[in-house]
Amino acid sequence: MNRNLTRILVALHFAVWCAQAAVPAAADSVAVVGSEKQLFIDDLFLRHATNVSLRMHPARKTGERVLVPDQPWENASLNWFSVMQHEGKFRMWYECYDVEGWPTTNDTSFCYAESADGIHWAKPSLNLFSYHGSTSNNILFRELGPPGAYSRVHGAGVFVDPTAPPDARYKCVSQGMFARSTPPYRVAGMVSPDGLRWTRLPNLICDVFADSQYSAFWDADQDAFVLYGRVGGRGRAIGRVQSRDFAHFEPLQLVLENEAARDLYNPAAVKYAGSANAYFMFPSVYDHQSDKLEIHLAVSRDGIHWRFPDRATPFIALGPAGQFDSGSLYLGQGVVRVQDELWHYYSGSPLKHEEADLPLMTNSANCRIYSRATIRLDGYVSVETGDQEGCFVTPPLRFKGNALALNVAVKPGGKLQVGLLDEAGNPIPGLTPAECVPITGDHIRQRVTWTSNASLAAYATRPVCLAFRMTKANLFAFQFTDSD
Repeated sequence: MNRNLTRILVALHFAVWCAQAAVPAAADSVAVVGSEKQLFIDDLFLRHATNVSLRMHPARKTGERVLVPDQPWENASLNWFSVMQHEGKFRMWYECYDVEGWPTTNDTSFCYAESADGIHWAKPSLNLFSYHGSTSNNILFRELGPPGAYSRVHGAGVFVDPTAPPDARYKCVSQGMFARSTPPYRVAGMVSPDGLRWTRLPNLICDVFADSQYSAFWDADQDAFVLYGRVGGRGRAIGRVQSRDFAHFEPLQLVLENEAARDLYNPAAVKYAGSANAYFMFPSVYDHQSDKLEIHLAVSRDGIHWRFPDRATPFIALGPAGQFDSGSLYLGQGVVRVQDELWHYYSGSPLKHEEADLPLMTNSANCRIYSRATIRLDGYVSVETGDQEGCFVTPPLRFKGNALALNVAVKPGGKLQVGLLDEAGNPIPGLTPAECVPITGDHIRQRVTWTSNASLAAYATRPVCLAFRMTKANLFAFQFTDSD
């Protein structure tokens, strides 16, 4: 009897808490989530939260050496690169240097590799560029462009433009040298029908000094191309600009900077596929005191306003001393989904920032190597609870569908329950957290059920709040769906 009474009191307490937390909301404060997946990357969906916190989840390094410098045109170093899965295969564009060209305006080979599984990569013989009298190599070009804009590329970021005609569906942003600019290095653009045969645009596309790697993509929500790259802030920082015209961007505007004595390098920015209003950036953070670079995670809802969910913890950390990735790390541009995992590719070297000179780089023990790291689908940030039960209520939501699915990991001994509140903040009979069948275990897409077998369809036309209570759990995402 005492145990049953305790359960009743807990349920009543939670119902009162929900009613106090979810007050009626004006129509303009209702979040329209539709049937799109929603990620818990910040506190947007946390309202009157108790005993919950946001946790950033570092990627798991595989330790693989997916690409190593084993060709004469790579004998100085590998450098910036981009990866995507497109047209049934994995594709990679990367830069490398050879010793004889270092350092000149003709020192960079822009190269191509591909893979069937994303782990074992081949450098195909493309017959596009003659190196030491032979075209049996994977070099696309070393210098490219019309007079006045003929130069190497540096910091190239490749993407597919879904709005482009066939002859320009692949696009690339990079550093380029333009004779009419002072200093001459500015942001350049390239287009290609197949990712192999490239054309440099005749004029610079963004009139800012160009260094490090650049990120660009077509953002359908903005109906524009978005460009990210280095700007000045507290030291090296990241800027952003958007444009309907790929051939012309206004100067970048500061959107992310770090604390003093910690610079930001390449943005590696992406818009998250399969979810609404989620953007991620993976800059390498350069710590002046240690002279090391590690990869960190920044998040945004609009691509303009950014924050670090965990400023102290790297998303991909340096390896231990003696490992190939113990000194400096840079993330490649692009993220690939493989089933229920997200794959990131990064380059690692034992050399620190100030150690990157030719005699050290050409020592085989110090070469830069590309590797792979993974994370669960949607798994960058979660709402986390420990042994003590945590609760939170979302703001009012307007959804489509008749079912609710969660991406959630519950540790042994824990559980998660969720219910609906009406516009007045009252638990909806049949769909309360107490009537929710407890969720345990680890699930990428777990449909929520209630003992009443009630459907959500009747509530899809008016605002409701979700009320969660959870113990020993990490909640990554929710999505309203059709049950079939």
